[in-house]
Amino acid sequence: MGVNCTTPDATCPECGHTQELRPVVTGGWIRLDTQAVPASAVSDEGLRWYVTADGFAVAGGQGNGGDCYLEHRQVCSRRRHPAHLDPIFTAVWACNRGRDGLHVED
Repeated sequence: MGVNCTTPDATCPECGHTQELRPVVTGGWIRLDTQAVPASAVSDEGLRWYVTADGFAVAGGQGNGGDCYLEHRQVCSRRRHPAHLDPIFTAVWACNRGRDGLHVED
């Protein structure tokens, strides 16, 4: 498989769901949540992730089409509520918790 594909080991060790495991242009890998969100909902450009045509994950900027991806660890259903981040992180986290049948704390 090329680097532009989701790899078989893309399962989150915490929640058990398959994510987009992508190489980062600066080296290493990042696990991205599979749900794209509007880039305008993420105020910190450094938390907006885009996938390039050759499959690499890059952070920042406006990207193409106005959508971006979130780093999965920030919205993983088995992690704490991401209250310190934009509301879109809470929305995706709550959706992931609901998918897993977990209570969404107030």
